[in-house]
Amino acid sequence: MFKTTTPLQRLRESSYALAELPDSFRTGELGEYGQPVSKAVTDATVDDVAFAIQALGDEADTIYRRVTALKQLHDRARRAGARGADLAVEAAVRFAERRK
Repeated sequence: MFKTTTPLQRLRESSYALAELPDSFRTGELGEYGQPVSKAVTDATVDDVAFAIQALGDEADTIYRRVTALKQLHDRARRAGARGADLAVEAAVRFAERRK
């Protein structure tokens, strides 16, 4: 029996780095009612992919900043002596005020 594969499946199987290619992605454009526009990766132009990379990079930057801020909150709360069930913001404020 013959195995039918699509060009996208063959591309995913050709490289570990390409195995995670999505079926579709957000283009960075906004459609009707301000909703993000999605496009099938098989219908994407090179420019569509470039714009998607830019949009994902912006999302990644935002996520990185949030992760960094949460790590700072956690570290300051721990340095103030907080334990697992303590309120992080209150402990971090105590830490900040002690440093003044």
